[in-house]
Amino acid sequence: MARTTAPAPAHLTPVALVLLLWQGLLAADYIVTRFVLGQPGWPQIMANLPLDTLWMRVCWALAVWLGFAAAFFLTIRDNASVLLFFAAAVAAGAVAVGLTLAGATAPGLPLSVPLNLLLAVQILVPLLGWLYARALNRTAVLH
Repeated sequence: MARTTAPAPAHLTPVALVLLLWQGLLAADYIVTRFVLGQPGWPQIMANLPLDTLWMRVCWALAVWLGFAAAFFLTIRDNASVLLFFAAAVAAGAVAVGLTLAGATAPGLPLSVPLNLLLAVQILVPLLGWLYARALNRTAVLH
């Protein structure tokens, strides 16, 4: 039987696991906040963001869950991760634009992280994941 994909580079597994860990932490934060599972004083990101409108909450959920799915698909070497990372970056960008235009502040973020830094990281991580997955897809590593 002929092999249809190239062998995986050594850096694929660590990069995919780091992306899966980052997106998994955001997904855990989403679940804890959405279903009110955390203890008082628990460091939460989503609960401290001023996601006042429905479209911002939907875009935040899309950014979190599409990013998690993309990281999972990258871990199993599936080329669906390319599109999913891009969609997660677009959703995070929509949240960032909405919060920036609204002049929002979030003083209660964990570790006193500035809101703009959090939003930039939320866009850059899936964007870099998209570029990485796209490069692997072009070299036929993903299937």
